[in-house]
Amino acid sequence: MKKDLLYVMYMGGPDSIEGIEEFLFNLFSDRTIIDFHIGGFLQTFVAKKIAKKRAVKVAPEYQKIGGCSPQLPYLKSLLQKITPIYQEKTGRELITDIGMCYYHPYIEDSVKTHKGVDYENIYITTMYPQYSYTTTGVCFDRFEKVQEFSNDLVIIKEWYMNKAYNKCIADRILQAADRLNKNIKDCYLLFSAHSLPEYTVKKGDRYTQQINEQVDYLVSITKPGKHSLAYQSRTGPVKWVGPYTDKELERLTQEKQDNIIVVPISFVSDHIETLIELDEQYMPQVTKAGLNIVRIDSLNDSDDFAEALLDIIGIS
Repeated sequence: MKKDLLYVMYMGGPDSIEGIEEFLFNLFSDRTIIDFHIGGFLQTFVAKKIAKKRAVKVAPEYQKIGGCSPQLPYLKSLLQKITPIYQEKTGRELITDIGMCYYHPYIEDSVKTHKGVDYENIYITTMYPQYSYTTTGVCFDRFEKVQEFSNDLVIIKEWYMNKAYNKCIADRILQAADRLNKNIKDCYLLFSAHSLPEYTVKKGDRYTQQINEQVDYLVSITKPGKHSLAYQSRTGPVKWVGPYTDKELERLTQEKQDNIIVVPISFVSDHIETLIELDEQYMPQVTKAGLNIVRIDSLNDSDDFAEALLDIIGIS
């Protein structure tokens, strides 16, 4: 049977409490994703300090979610789900593999395992729907430095407007309205995206533009009463894109906005940003004020997302 390859990239996350510091050091020392504007040598020095201090701070949070990032297990499970569907649709075997930027399995290591293998079709993408040079760009830069495939590659660098993927989100928004026992027209959608340093936008990064386009599309098909967009997960000594999600929730609470549905628009799977930052740190302030708020279920390794991922690479 002919074989195809789907190679998926991610920034990565620690697989244990002991791995947190390594992951954070790799992240903060990369000037492409966060530039402290102090030069490479000094940034490496500062990154070590930040990683050591922050690893201690976030370790209890990782303990709460199982002692590791759930992103890799979810992705592995998702890829396992799509292989039989792919074979049924195409008559070809699909080999899947994963490469990470800042933790194991590193892109530089996993790509090498496919050297010399005879694949008919090779699909390369990331788990980031919207393109940013700090996420998707970093992944592909690392991939290009080490890949030696002779085939023409099917490259998918952005898929934020894919209809099958957006249907997954829209369905979960409507399900969240049902959990509130409300018509979606009586709900407030708060879209929350991972923030970026402001200088990335000034450099022309198209991430925030794509976030806005996707939000507009989802609003057009779900038709909520009201909505807004905010950004979360800022860290480090630079200014980040706002408004910030925690401050936006404070505003909505002060205005006594009820029936809020939080939509983590740039996250396809649960991680510390959803399970801790949103669920435990931000949203409780709303419920304490006597208002209703829910977060949509993440896509994780769901069956509909598996089908959507196939559509993203062009298999329908």
